[in-house]
Amino acid sequence: MKPADQDNQTDPFHKVLKEWRTDAPLPPLFQQRVWQRIEGTQAAPSIWTTLTHWIGAMLPRPSLAASYVAILLTVGVSVGWAQARHETARVRDELGQHYVRALNPYQAPRR
Repeated sequence: MKPADQDNQTDPFHKVLKEWRTDAPLPPLFQQRVWQRIEGTQAAPSIWTTLTHWIGAMLPRPSLAASYVAILLTVGVSVGWAQARHETARVRDELGQHYVRALNPYQAPRR
């Protein structure tokens, strides 16, 4: 089998690239900035960073922001109403049991 580099060496484009040289100086701190960018891309972004960038990108659009607020309000009110309804039923049941025990102290509590 032929190595892949052998095919590229006969290509005229490869010869031109091999001969190409530049004498333009690199900007100051070029290597340091390159390594900082590489380290920045290798570090996995946290969920908060991702969420912050997503919110920053989406909220400048007024219609999208209004729909998010409406959806969050609807979900919040629905969950709050369901929890309050459950808590009210529990308290009503407890108060009913206390009332029955107050009328008849020998009544066994329901469970």
